[in-house]
Amino acid sequence: MDEKKVTTVRDWPTPTTVKELQRFLGFANFYRRFIRGYSSVTSPLTNLLRNKPKTLIWTPAATHAFQTLKQAFTTAPLLVHPDPELPFIVEVDASTTGVGAVLSQQQGNPQKLHPCAFFSRKLNPAEVNYDIGNRELLAVKLALEEWRHWLEGAKHPFTVLTDDKNLEYLQAAKRLNPRQARWALFFTRFKFAISYRPGSNNIKADALSRIHGPDIASNDPGPILPEKIFASPILWSEDTLPEADAPPGCPLGLQFVPRSHRTSLIHSTHVSLGTGHPGIKGTLSLLQQRFCLRAHVIFPPVSCCPFPFRIARGHT
Repeated sequence: MDEKKVTTVRDWPTPTTVKELQRFLGFANFYRRFIRGYSSVTSPLTNLLRNKPKTLIWTPAATHAFQTLKQAFTTAPLLVHPDPELPFIVEVDASTTGVGAVLSQQQGNPQKLHPCAFFSRKLNPAEVNYDIGNRELLAVKLALEEWRHWLEGAKHPFTVLTDDKNLEYLQAAKRLNPRQARWALFFTRFKFAISYRPGSNNIKADALSRIHGPDIASNDPGPILPEKIFASPILWSEDTLPEADAPPGCPLGLQFVPRSHRTSLIHSTHVSLGTGHPGIKGTLSLLQQRFCLRAHVIFPPVSCCPFPFRIARGHT
C-alpha cells in the first residue's frame, strides 16, 4: 500500500475538543459497514460524549479506539487499490484552515463505495484569504493534482462531489479572474463533471479539511461602514412626504412632525452614531434645527437613558 495515500488519516491528531471528536466520529460512521464490531470499537469514544459535556476528558481506552479506527481506515477491506477499469469519485471540501478530499470507487460484489486514497492540506496565508468559492475551487485543483496519475487520461469520466453549488457552473463560466483562468486551463486535462451535494452528506471531505486546526473568522468582505452610520429611514422618508402649509406658530423652513411620528424621530436622533449619541440638550438642539415639534414631547426610554424626559410646551 502506498503510504502517501493514507498519511492524512494515519497522522490525524488526537481530538482535544468535543467538536473535533464529533467530526472524527462523523467521518468514521460513513465506513462503519466495513469495520467489524463498529459499535464496540467506538464505544470508548462515544462514551466521552454522553451528557453533552463542554470539555473532553480523554482516556487510555479512547486512545486505543482512536488508533484502531485509524488503522481500519487505512487497510483492507475498507481501503482498496484503485481499479483503472472503473470510474472514480472525488469528494472535496474546504474550510477556513485547510482542504480535504477522498478518492473513491464502487468496488466489490455487491458494489460498495470504498476509499482509495485520502488527502488533506493546510491553507497557506494567501489561500486563507480566498473567499469560500475560491477555497472550494482550490480543493478541486489540489485533489486533481494529488491524484493526477490516476485521473488524467482515465478510461471513464469521473465525478467531483462538492457542497458548493456555485462550482457546478464553473465549466460554463464566461468570466474568470486570472487565478481561476490558470486553474481552468489545468482542468482541461481531465474529463470530469462537478456535482453538488448538501454539506450534511459531505462529512468525509469536510472532516479532512478541518484537521489542521479550528476554523478562523471568515475573511469574506463585510460592509465598509457600520449600519448605524447610515441615515435613519425616517429621515430618508422626508422627501416622500407631501408638502403642506405650516401649522400656525411653526417657523417656515422647518418640518412639522405629527404626534404619531415624534417617538420614532426622537429615538432615531438620540441613538444615531452619526450624531454622537447626545444627551437631552444635544438631542433637542439637533431636533430644533430641522423640525417643528410643538407642545409636550416625551422622550422615549433608551438603553443609555432609562428614564423618559420631556420637551416643555413652547419649544419648537
